[in-house]
Formats: sequence, C-alpha cells, structure tokens
Amino acid sequence: MCLHKMEQRVAGLGGGQLFDGAMLSELCLVEKKQEVTKACLLEKVHHPEVKTVAEEEVLYRDVLVGATQATRQLFDACMQLREKFRRSTTYKILTRTTQPSHAISMLFVSFILLVLWPNLVGQSPATEAEAAVDSSACPASQTRANVLVSLAYFGSFATHFGAQMWMTFVSGLALYFNLPRHTFGRVQEILFPKYFSMGTGLSVVTLLTFIKLQQTAHPELLSANIRSWDPLVILQLVSLALCAALELIVWLYLAPPMLRLMHQKYHFEASETVGQEVGHFSGTENAQLRRSNHYQNVHKRFRQIHMATAMVNMVSLLCTFVHLHYLASRVQLL
Repeated sequence: MCLHKMEQRVAGLGGGQLFDGAMLSELCLVEKKQEVTKACLLEKVHHPEVKTVAEEEVLYRDVLVGATQATRQLFDACMQLREKFRRSTTYKILTRTTQPSHAISMLFVSFILLVLWPNLVGQSPATEAEAAVDSSACPASQTRANVLVSLAYFGSFATHFGAQMWMTFVSGLALYFNLPRHTFGRVQEILFPKYFSMGTGLSVVTLLTFIKLQQTAHPELLSANIRSWDPLVILQLVSLALCAALELIVWLYLAPPMLRLMHQKYHFEASETVGQEVGHFSGTENAQLRRSNHYQNVHKRFRQIHMATAMVNMVSLLCTFVHLHYLASRVQLL
C-alpha cells in the first residue's frame, strides 16, 4: 500500500525526476511514522483513561500554582505589616529602651507566682475538701483536659530540647567551620533572638503544664504548701524555672548589646578587608586593628558577652537534661 502511494506521487511529479528503490523505501518509512503518530494522537484523544490523567495533571498544576501564589501574597502582606511596625514609635520604644525588657521580666515572674500562689501560701482543710470534690465532679472533661495538657507538656519539652541540641551542637558548629566569619555572624544575628525567645516560651509552657499534671495526678497538691511536695518534683520546678529565667535574660539583656557590638566590630573589620576568613579571628593578625584601642575594647566586650551567653546556654541545657532524666526514670514501656 505504501509503495503504491509512493508510485502515485512519483507519477504525479512527472517523468523528469528519477527515483530508485532505496528512495522509495525511505519515503515509505516516513509515511508509516506519520500514520503511527496520528494513530497515537487519536488514541490519546479518545481513550478515557489518558484523558482523565491529563485533566488531573492540569488540575494539579492549577492548584499548585494557586497555592504558591496565595502563599506568596500572604508572605508579602506579613512583610508589609512587619515593615510598618518597624517604622512605628512602639517598635522604637521596644527595641531602643530597656523598659520593655523590665516589663516582660516582671510579667514572667508575676505569672509564675500567680500559678504557684495557692501552693506558696497554703489553704485551709475546708478549701482542700472543696477542691477534691471539684476535681471528681466531671471526670470526662478532666480526661480531655489532661490529654491536651499532656500534649502541650511533651510537645513543648521535646521541641525545646531538640532546638537546644540542634543550635548548640549541630547548627552553630557546622556554620562556624564552613562559612566566612561575617556571614556566620549575620546568620546568628537572625537566629539568636528567635532561639532564645522560643526557648523562653517553651520553658514557661513546660513548667506550667508540669505543675498542672502534678496537681492532676495528686489532687492533694492543689492546696498543699509547696514545702510538702516531693523534693524531686521541687527540683524539677527549680530547673525548669531556672532554664526559662536564663533564656529570658539572654533574650532581653545579653543578645541585644552583643549584636550591637558585633555590628561595630564588623564595621571596623570591613574597613580593613577582614572578615571573609573561616573560623577564629583574634584581631591581632591585622596591624591596623591591633593598634586601634577602640576596636580592641569593642572586641573584648563582645567576647565577654558572647562567652557569658554561651555559658548561660550550657546551664540551661543542663537544666533541660535534669528534667529529661526525671522523665526517663518514670517511663514505663507498654
């Protein structure tokens, strides 16, 4: 059939052109390929499964593009609100004065004391009996509340412990030994405030939920004086509260001046084309920086605050390990 068509085409072209058998065979192969291609296209159009897959792929792409655009618009809106807040007077007061730090510290201490106040002052036996009756009134609702409290407790503690391990032993060391020093400092400038603010919040949640779980497991503790609590439980309260307080101090009082000193230090070093080296830099390798008393004072002060921050972070990690040991000693495998 293919040869017959080729002969007809040759006859139509006239006798002025000569075609041999090889050329006719090649033209026949081209014709067959075109017919196969047309058949495949017709099959794709009329086959319902292929059509369904194509429609699903188009729908998936449309949904993915729409979700990406919506996420981008939400992110842009948040960034605009953030920039608007940064230009406000409230932001200047919060970041350039120490009064907000004192207020946050007072709120933190007041909230902890408010939660522990019944146990600090103790209550009468009649009040203890009323608390016991109230605790046994609605067991179903209390069970649901206990599940939520347990979820918040274990979730906050696990997240906090994981963040501490990652920032202390993985992220910090990996970036320090692989990035230029100034680049590493810019990254830590973003991570430090978020790390310690998140740690403070998670420590407070862990502390409050731990108190709530203890009072639920032992209803007599609802109104008992805290001196009558188990010493091991009191140790956990102290370690969690100390961890939260230390991270709060770093977040509000150590990180801001440390970052300001880092900016001053980097400004001096950039003027001397220093800062792209990886790892430790003492400031004595450059003659101009070594002779600058102002740079040496800034560098010394920065190192002191940075060392204090590192020590506080290790102490807070130790407090977390104390509570981790407490949990491990009470885990019972099913």
